[in-house]
Formats: sequence, C-alpha cells, structure tokens
Amino acid sequence: MSGHGQEKVIIYDSPVAKACLLLCNLSMPFWGFLAPVLLALLVMVMALMTVFSGGRESLIGTASLIFYLSIFYMIGATLTGLFEDSNLTVAEDGFSVPVLNSLSNNFERFITWRQITHVVIEGQDLSDLNSLKICFKTGQGSVTLDLNGLVASDIEYLLVSISNWLPTSALDNRIEQLKEVLWNTASEPGDTLLSYTKMWEEELSNRYSATAYMPLNPGQRLQDNKLKVIRQLAFGGWSAIYLVQESNTSLRVLKESVIPPGANDALKIKAQEMFCREAALLLKLDCPGVVKVYDHFIEDSRHYLLLDYISGQNLRQKVKLEGPCHELDALDYFLQLSAIFQYLHEQVPAVVHRDVTPDNIVIAADGQIKLIDFGAANELIGTATGTLVGKQSYISPEQFRGHATTTSDLYGLGATMFYMLTGQDPEPLSQSSPEILSPSLSAGLNLLVEELTAQDQEQRPGSAAELKKRILALQE
Repeated sequence: MSGHGQEKVIIYDSPVAKACLLLCNLSMPFWGFLAPVLLALLVMVMALMTVFSGGRESLIGTASLIFYLSIFYMIGATLTGLFEDSNLTVAEDGFSVPVLNSLSNNFERFITWRQITHVVIEGQDLSDLNSLKICFKTGQGSVTLDLNGLVASDIEYLLVSISNWLPTSALDNRIEQLKEVLWNTASEPGDTLLSYTKMWEEELSNRYSATAYMPLNPGQRLQDNKLKVIRQLAFGGWSAIYLVQESNTSLRVLKESVIPPGANDALKIKAQEMFCREAALLLKLDCPGVVKVYDHFIEDSRHYLLLDYISGQNLRQKVKLEGPCHELDALDYFLQLSAIFQYLHEQVPAVVHRDVTPDNIVIAADGQIKLIDFGAANELIGTATGTLVGKQSYISPEQFRGHATTTSDLYGLGATMFYMLTGQDPEPLSQSSPEILSPSLSAGLNLLVEELTAQDQEQRPGSAAELKKRILALQE
C-alpha cells in the first residue's frame, strides 16, 4: 500500500473465507498441535538413530515423515493466515484486497485506480445486496467482491470512492442506481442500515472541535424535509458543500455558508448583503459551462445555494489518474474555459469566480467543461477571519490582499493550466513557467502561462476574450 491520502480500512466478511477458516480451526488440533509434537519426537528419534548408527532405510523413512509433517503444519498455518485476512483498504491512489480475492489478479493485492479498466455490478436485483457482486477488471485479471461480505455503509463508501477516482467511461451505469437504492434505504437520519452519522461525528469531533461551526451530518434534512443530506463533499473555513437528494428523487449539490458568530455587526451586515447579491447574480446566469443554481435560502442563520449535480471528474482527479495533459487537450479545455469566463466577466456587474482551481473545474460525462463553486461572499468572511477562500497556489497577489478582480480569475486559470501540463501545483504567489517541468512544451503556450500568472495585473491578458483569441492562435 502506498499510503497516499486518507485511508479507510473496511472489514470484508467473506462467507467463503469464513467457511474455510472454520475448517482450518476445526482441524487445528491435528496440524497445529499433533503435527508439531510428532515432529519434535521424530527429530529426537532421528538424532538418536544417527548417534547409535541406525539403518539407512530407517533414517530415510524418519526424515520423510519429518518433511511431510513440516509441510502439513506449514500448509495449515498458511491457510489459516490467508483466511483470517479480511481487510479491504481504500485510499486515494487505489485499494488493497484480501489474498483470496487477488487469486484472479495474479495475486496482486494492491490495485491502483489507473489499473482498473472497467467496474461491473453483477446480479439482477439491486435491492437485494446479498445477491450482488462488484467486479473490477484490470489489465492482468480481475477482482470480485461479494457485497454480502460488506455492511451497507461500507458499500456506499466503496461506491463513492469508485465514482470519485475512476472516469465515467469505466463505470457500469448501474453503480449510480445502486447508490440511490442505498441512499433511499436510510429513510431516517438515525437509520443503522446506512448511517455515516457516527463516522462523521467522530471525524468532525476529532478534526474540527476547535471551531464553533459544525457542518451538517448525513441524514439531516432541510427545507421542511425536502432536502436530505447524503454526504459531505468538502469543508473549509466557514463553509461546506454537500451532496443532497431533493424530494427523494434528484441529486443536487448544496453549498452552505456561515457568518461567524463572533464577527462584528458591520461584517455580518456586509456578508449578508454579499450572500444575497451573489445568489441573485448566480440565479440569473444561463451558460452551459456554468453549473446551474436553482435556489437560495436561509435556515438556522446559515445561507444555502442549491446547485445542479455534475457527474464527472474534476481536473485534479483526471491528472492524478492519467498524468499531465497533452498540450492539445489542455488547449481544448482552456478554450472552453476562456469562453465561460468571457461570459461571466461580461455580466453587469462582472461575476468574478474567485476560486479557480483544478478542483472546481469538472469534466462532465459528455466531455464538456463545467465551472463550479463560486465564492464571493465567502472571500469576505475568509479575509476577515484569516481563512482565505481558494487554494494557496492558485490565489493571485491582489486577491491575497483581499482585492480580487477579473484578472484574478485569469491568474487562477494560468496556475490551473500549469498544473494540467506538469501534474504539480505551482509555487504560491509566483510566476509559473511549465517548461521547467515539461521541456517539450511549445514556447507559445509556456509564454501564455507566464503572462497569466504575472504578479503585476497589468502584464496579464486584459480579458477572457483576449485569452480566448490567444488560445485560438496557439491551436492554429
């Protein structure tokens, strides 16, 4: 196991392994006790026979018995160890399976997400978990897990990991259906069949006990039970993002923003105004490349935006799985992005995204780029409380000082392009030059990234429309 990123250890209670382990335990008196005792006695006998010059045939016979008893003991101990291995460890870079499940994969226990070519749900009735299997096909074989060896919450965790770290093209379309079956099964917040509540409460208690802000737990409901929280997608500062289910049917994304209780009255009033203004602006947006905002509401003094749920990988996931993008692919993605930002920046007033990172750019199932997670009001709170919105490597100098402009978004685009071309986050608050890590990169594209990440705003392209022209010229 490589150990990158957060790991979760899942107990895989395989019925086959349990039955085999039972046989091993029942036979343990023979291979675990009787065989070692006989082995010790025979070694003593053989030693005595050697001392007193026993016959050669007797020595050979005794040695043979010692050999077979040793093999018998080793087989019993080895099989017991194999059948006791029941851990399934899921991490950011892949997952490991018990030894028995690796037999059809050339005994390769750790499988990286890159190795998986396809994931298939086997079985007819999705509501009957005990009859289902999930099969991971790799370049050298396959790994199959019986779902009746997993509890429902661990099945969901595994399905979420699969969706997060594998391209949509590699997934059986029944995976999303199975997720919905699992989510609908937990009809109440305290349902023990599928409850992440305890896990999240422990996680939040350990990690966020120092702050007064506690995100919502899976199973909680809002808007008079219209919205049910499925799971938390992201958390930072005084905001969180959740996957929710609307009216027990459609999946949506819910963005939560909180004004710190200790903030002064002036900040509270300003933040309130910005939340409402941001919501009004986003509700009016109508662009295929911008995630659709459906609603804005306030509940328990928290502001919420309800957005469309986009199924697909973000750019960070794509690069982690597939490596740095080819120059032509990067140009295609950024041609789409330049058109999106041209639309946003030409609104009256201009809509500034403020959090342009590989994590907030999603490649939808149809290959189209989608821009998510606007953060205007959160930036105000972040500046005041010392928790700036935006990843450090993607924030422009002027935004770091609390004065974001449209060219701040262009800086974030340049930093994101650096990541796509190199697979590494750029150095914070510095001009980025991808050719240092990618020598084969064309001089024109390298120059464009350098200009986009210039520390002086005046040295960057003047607008998203100008950026679009530059990208078209490079493509030609």
